[in-house]
Amino acid sequence: MTAVQTAGAVVAEAAGEIGRAAAEDAMDPYRDKPDIDPDDWMFLLANPWNEIGDYTPELTTLERQQFDVRIADDMEAFVQAARAEGLSVLLSSGYRSYAEQTYLFNRKVAEYGEAVAQTIVARPGTSEHQTGLCCDITDRYYEMKDRSLEETELYQWMSEHCQEYGFIVRFPDGKEDVTGIIYEPWHFRYVGREAATYIMEHDLTLEEFLELYNE
Repeated sequence: MTAVQTAGAVVAEAAGEIGRAAAEDAMDPYRDKPDIDPDDWMFLLANPWNEIGDYTPELTTLERQQFDVRIADDMEAFVQAARAEGLSVLLSSGYRSYAEQTYLFNRKVAEYGEAVAQTIVARPGTSEHQTGLCCDITDRYYEMKDRSLEETELYQWMSEHCQEYGFIVRFPDGKEDVTGIIYEPWHFRYVGREAATYIMEHDLTLEEFLELYNE
């Protein structure tokens, strides 16, 4: 075989590999998912279909809010990075106990009825706040928790950079049927940097991400 023929064969083989990879990607667009253990602590799933009972993590306090001690350093780094951009960050709600969640849920039931209340506040034992792995984050001068928060510079920066610190936008717009919770542009959840990057890049919810590992 001549040098030209050899080079041609190499090119053809490389093209074949690229074609096969493209075909595999088309069949399974998530084949490059990160090598994680879905049973690891940082993927603890609390939602309307997954109860965690009276689970209580080891807690620490940061800016008057409590968190699972294992995410405190990354939470602080996330907040300080936002402040370095001139943003007025307020940590408005971190860990909530089962008892506190019961009070909040019952209050919403009294105000809106149970059917509506459970789309706004999680039932006791199904709240992600009880995991200690998340936080509601708002602008200190714009503390409203509604859709309009997405227009703030704080949300726009945090939603773009959250994965760099291991966090995701937990309840994105249009995924209410998947998460069971309304769109919350203030709620950030810790899953670690590798998973967070993948989730945000692929526009997934935590539920959809974990489902990739049940196949």
